[in-house]
Amino acid sequence: MSTLHTFGCSITQGFALPDVVNPICDPSGRPYSKQELDSLGIQSRWEDRHLYQASQYAWPQVLGDKLGMPVCNYARRGASFQQISRQCAEQAKRINTDDTVIVMWTYLCRIALQWPARTSVPLCTVVESEDEWYTRILPGFNRWFGLDGSDNTTRNIDRSTHEYIRHSVEHTYLNPMGIFDRYYNNLVLAQMTDGFLRATGARVIHLSVEPECYRDQLEDVRQALEPHLREPYNIPHPDEWFTLRVDHHNCRIIHDPSIPPAENDMHPSVQHHALFADRIYDEYFSAQ
Repeated sequence: MSTLHTFGCSITQGFALPDVVNPICDPSGRPYSKQELDSLGIQSRWEDRHLYQASQYAWPQVLGDKLGMPVCNYARRGASFQQISRQCAEQAKRINTDDTVIVMWTYLCRIALQWPARTSVPLCTVVESEDEWYTRILPGFNRWFGLDGSDNTTRNIDRSTHEYIRHSVEHTYLNPMGIFDRYYNNLVLAQMTDGFLRATGARVIHLSVEPECYRDQLEDVRQALEPHLREPYNIPHPDEWFTLRVDHHNCRIIHDPSIPPAENDMHPSVQHHALFADRIYDEYFSAQ
């Protein structure tokens, strides 16, 4: 039987949907509402509440049910372009010629630093105002992204690691020069990932969580470079080699602000995921 393989970040994983959140219950076993937790001052560790697994309410499973296909959802919360490409590389051997692969690429601005025992995701670099770039570093990144803490780590070791992340991000990956390099190479990575996925013989579809085209974002950063770094285009212009057709339009459905978000978070809700799965089905599968 054909299988649907999906890759992406928390939106594809179905983060914060009901079946991947451990409720906090009162003595009778009734889950507290968010309002009750706030009023009672009850706090919980983030990593204990959000389960590290794909949700059955997430759009891949909803779409797979409509297609009558089993689903392998490899998405991981916090994933960057690099991590999504790695997901695809790891699982390519499981993809057969009659399968369907959907890659939902994440935010182009995400940074990920890799080590054998952990992955650090200093979530994003964004333009706050003209010429002002910043990143947000998350403490406790091992647990945040589904990894176990090392037995030989200490608070001081974690602190020094975070200082390394802050320093390397600030001096290597930020400012328009570093961001242009990273955005450009993210497009190279996506193009290459498409190549080895198509080599499996499977049908491959590329979606994005962002409504703004990746090439437009790259061009915005190019315009922020100092004039002597902009022209001429001595490296190949993306228009020459970035042939990937990425659907940036339909993600508006899964971000629809008129629909309330997931109860435990600001991520898309069950309704968002159901509507998005319907749209992807109608656009890519209904004619089959």
